[in-house]
Amino acid sequence: MDPDRTRVIHRELNRSYPTLVRGEGVYLYDDQGKRYIDGSGGSAAVTAIGHGVQEVVDALAEQAARLAFAPSHAFTTDAVEECARLVVEEFAPEGFGKVWFVSGGSEATDNAVKMAIQYHRERGEGSRHLVIGRRSSFHGATIAALGFGGNAGRRRPYAAILPPAEHIAPCHPYRCRANSACPECDLSCADDLEFTIRQVGAENVAAFIAEPVVGATLGAAPATPGYFQRIREICDRYGVLFIADEVMTGFGRTGQRWGLDHWGVTPDLITCAKGISGGYAPLGTVLAKSEFVGEVRSRSGSFVIGHTSSGNALSCAVGIAVLRYILD
Repeated sequence: MDPDRTRVIHRELNRSYPTLVRGEGVYLYDDQGKRYIDGSGGSAAVTAIGHGVQEVVDALAEQAARLAFAPSHAFTTDAVEECARLVVEEFAPEGFGKVWFVSGGSEATDNAVKMAIQYHRERGEGSRHLVIGRRSSFHGATIAALGFGGNAGRRRPYAAILPPAEHIAPCHPYRCRANSACPECDLSCADDLEFTIRQVGAENVAAFIAEPVVGATLGAAPATPGYFQRIREICDRYGVLFIADEVMTGFGRTGQRWGLDHWGVTPDLITCAKGISGGYAPLGTVLAKSEFVGEVRSRSGSFVIGHTSSGNALSCAVGIAVLRYILD
C-alpha cells in the first residue's frame, strides 16, 4: 500500500507495504500474486500451526455465532473454562493450576507484575514493589513492560516516563561480559541478580523477569547451562518471585512445552501469548501456581486486574482449537 494513500498509521510511515490477501500452511500471498514463505512464524513465533487450518476457522465461526462476548467481571463462559483447563492439564508445569487471560504478551507482563506486587502486599510485605529485569531483553511494548525490559532502543524515546526497575547483565554466551566460555563459565551474570537484590534491599524487590531464550533483542540466545538453576536459588533465598516470559518460547516452540523445561526449572508465574492462539486471534495468559492464587483468595479474595477483553470468548475458542491441534 502506497504511504500516501493508506489511512493506516503503519510502523514505518514512508514505507510501501505489500498487501497480503491469503495464507495457507507456511505460505502467504499478496494482492499481486507473489508468494512468501512465513519462515519465522509471523516474524515473532506467532503462527505456530500455519495459516488456514480449518479446525481453527470452524471453532472461531461457531463461537461467534453462539456467543461472541461476555464481560469477565460478571460471567464466565464455557470457552474460557475449557481453554484454561487445557492449558493447565495438558501444558502447565506441576503446581500451576490457574490461568488469567489477556489479549497479548505485553498485557501478560503488566498483569503478572501486578499480581506479584499484590501477592507480597497481602502477605504483609508491601514494600516489595521493584522489578528486576535484564539488559538486552524485551517483555512488551506498553509503558510498564518497556520499563521492565532492557531493549535500549525501544526504551529510549520514553525513558522519562518508564516505571522504576533494575536491570542486570544478560546471559549471552556469545557476548559474555566476563569473557567466559562454557563449561568454564562461573555464572557471574546470574550472580548479578543477587548483587542487585542486596544493593536495593531484598525487602523492596517483588519479582525478577526473564525470557528463557531471548528473542527480539538478542536473536534467539539461550541461557548457559546452570544459569536458570542459579537464578531460581537466588530468588528463593530472597523471597523474590520469578516470572518466566514464555511469550515466544511457550507451547512447544523450543521442542519442549516451555523454554525453561530445558533446564528443569520452575518459575512462580509464566506469561505466554503468540503460540497459544497461532495468530488466529489476540490471546495471552498469565499462569500461576495454585498456592500463589490461594494466598490471595484467603485474604482479599480478588486480584485488582482486568481488561475489557480479558477472557474473550472468541479468542479462547481459538485457543482451544490451536491447543488441540498441537496435542493431536
